[in-house]
Amino acid sequence: CPGYLRRLVVRTLMRLEGGGLYSVTVRRILYTYHDIEVGMYTGLLAAIGGGLPPGTKVGRYTSINPSVKVFGACHPTNTRSSHALFYNPKLGYAKHDLLNRTRPTIGNDVFIGHNAIIINRVASIGDGAYIAAGSVVTKDVPPYALVGGNPARIIRYRFSMETIRGLLQERWWEASIDELMLDLRRFQNPLEDDEVNH
Repeated sequence: CPGYLRRLVVRTLMRLEGGGLYSVTVRRILYTYHDIEVGMYTGLLAAIGGGLPPGTKVGRYTSINPSVKVFGACHPTNTRSSHALFYNPKLGYAKHDLLNRTRPTIGNDVFIGHNAIIINRVASIGDGAYIAAGSVVTKDVPPYALVGGNPARIIRYRFSMETIRGLLQERWWEASIDELMLDLRRFQNPLEDDEVNH
């Protein structure tokens, strides 16, 4: 079974390269053959499992649960039929793809929880955003927003606007894990009191 062999090759490559957070080869395969760009230190299971559409770009240090689904297109609602045979040229009948496909960008240090759904109108999930489990995201998410629900709405921001501006300017995610581990406590201590965020 070709699917089984592909999964075996990917698992073997990840094991040889220290896991999905570090595998350069699997990232290259995803980009070359699936048009999915995944930054270093971001888990690969959602991309490997088909949860991300072609054209997706994911930043560094991002956590995406393998059950997450990101949609780049939606079946048409204004044509005689919504079936893919009539609009998807890969199925052999339609000459042109009739759908407008989104190429979503998911920022750095984003968390997307179990069973979250990102629909095709979403083009951007900002750096540091947090999407709660089971959320249905229907519009772009600003940096460091914590969103949840169906449809997802902003519940709060993770930090004050001043702290968010500082984090976006700092761009700590551009550093390697080895550089960041020199001062691990920076990433373990709260940046603000909880009262700021509630």
